[in-house]
Amino acid sequence: MDRAITDRLANASVPAGSIGMLLVLGALASLAITAGIVTRVGALAGIGSLAALAYVLVLSFVFAREVAADRPRLDAVWHEATGSTPPAPRRGIGATLLARIFGVIVLVALATTVAVVVLGDGWWLLAFSVVPAVGVLFAYRTQLAPRVWIAGGAVAAAMLAIEAVFRENVLGGLVLGAVIAPLVMAGVVLLESSRLARVWSLEGRPSTAGRAFALGCLLAVPPALMNVSGMTAEMASSAEASFPSGWMAFYALQPALLEEAWARLFVLPLLFVAFRSASGSSTGRALLAALLLSVAVHGLAHAPQSIATVTNALFTALVFGVPLALLFLRRGLESAIGYHFFIDFVRFGYVILVLRA
Repeated sequence: MDRAITDRLANASVPAGSIGMLLVLGALASLAITAGIVTRVGALAGIGSLAALAYVLVLSFVFAREVAADRPRLDAVWHEATGSTPPAPRRGIGATLLARIFGVIVLVALATTVAVVVLGDGWWLLAFSVVPAVGVLFAYRTQLAPRVWIAGGAVAAAMLAIEAVFRENVLGGLVLGAVIAPLVMAGVVLLESSRLARVWSLEGRPSTAGRAFALGCLLAVPPALMNVSGMTAEMASSAEASFPSGWMAFYALQPALLEEAWARLFVLPLLFVAFRSASGSSTGRALLAALLLSVAVHGLAHAPQSIATVTNALFTALVFGVPLALLFLRRGLESAIGYHFFIDFVRFGYVILVLRA
């Protein structure tokens, strides 16, 4: 497919009316929450939080429309890659697709049970993901170009550097690097095969990557403030409570890079490719199922520390998981990293500078 056409489709602009609504909602929400925090007027912060929630819903709707409009391109890419002809439209979901979705749900449930109940930490799901990642790398072994190895090595080096600089935890950085490297490599291969989303850094476009990261940070302002509006010292994690100074807020780079490289770069494309290749599948069905399940997997990794109830889990998925997945699909991996980074950056800074002041 012509790359210029792909670029135009992947960068389709948001309608001006939607941009205006997002800006107004975001500004009102941010001002109200900030005023409520400063004046300690809970009602004002509550109103701002409701406006921020509306902002996130509008944001998700706008980018969901773009994702839906992108289906013809993804269909063309898929049929070009597989050499098949587009099937005639059909109603209903094929039995094979349903079987694959059910199989993934069962595997996720089993893995979550082992991670949370047996091992006591949902983040073992990230480590378990190395198994399918190795399988992907073996299946696509002829496509392991130098840039794939560079991507895995770069993210592993970033994990080591962040852990060494911020926490003086070289061993932890080496372990995280060893885990994330195959996930990044497999994700890059899957992404290049499906062209589901963009990683501007890998395309040699650092300025575009920087703008995407900044866009993610900007879009995250209202939900980031909402995240801390009702926060108390008791809600801070042990890690946050142990941060020695304000500069540790930049440690937010670690979860942003680690989690987005896993949940968005690897899990979402993996599920999409698995579901799209099933009989009776379509791009829309496969993408919707992959998006929802990848958000669920990412949310389950936070159990039991950050997700204690079903309501909390649904709220986390709605406010954070879905926007992150849609940003990844429509504005590239760097925008999702920026969105994630800013939310944690504000949270860490709030704990250090406000709750512990």
